Amino acid sequence: MAKKALCVGINDYPYAGNDLNGCVNDAKAWAKLLIDHYDFAPSDVKLLLDSEATKANVLAGLTELLAGAVAGDVLVFTNSSHGTYVADEDGDEEQYDEALCPYDCADHLITDDELRVTFSGLPTGVHLTVISDSCFSG
Repeated sequence: MAKKALCVGINDYPYAGNDLNGCVNDAKAWAKLLIDHYDFAPSDVKLLLDSEATKANVLAGLTELLAGAVAGDVLVFTNSSHGTYVADEDGDEEQYDEALCPYDCADHLITDDELRVTFSGLPTGVHLTVISDSCFSG
């Protein structure tokens, strides 16, 4: 049984007036909790902080997290950052898609639709926990 995690925290956005406090600490605290209390190996807990947490890097990190997962594996994705919503364009929701705001959010968001597609191929019996501390995270 594998245990792997991706913990994302963004305090320092490259746009004036958008910085947050505590998100990097949250990501580090989640990683420490998983390692110290849930027997995750430090090498299996990846941190993406501030400018590292671009859309491309977060999606690549999620792809790596899910790669090769089999029944019984425990996977964790935590995100502490800004969140937002955008007009739904494919009609799967009444008005809006919720989105995570990666570091490069002025040009790239991670929508709930993208996350659904990313997680949809997860094999039966894999335990995935997603914790998002951001506006519109529901």
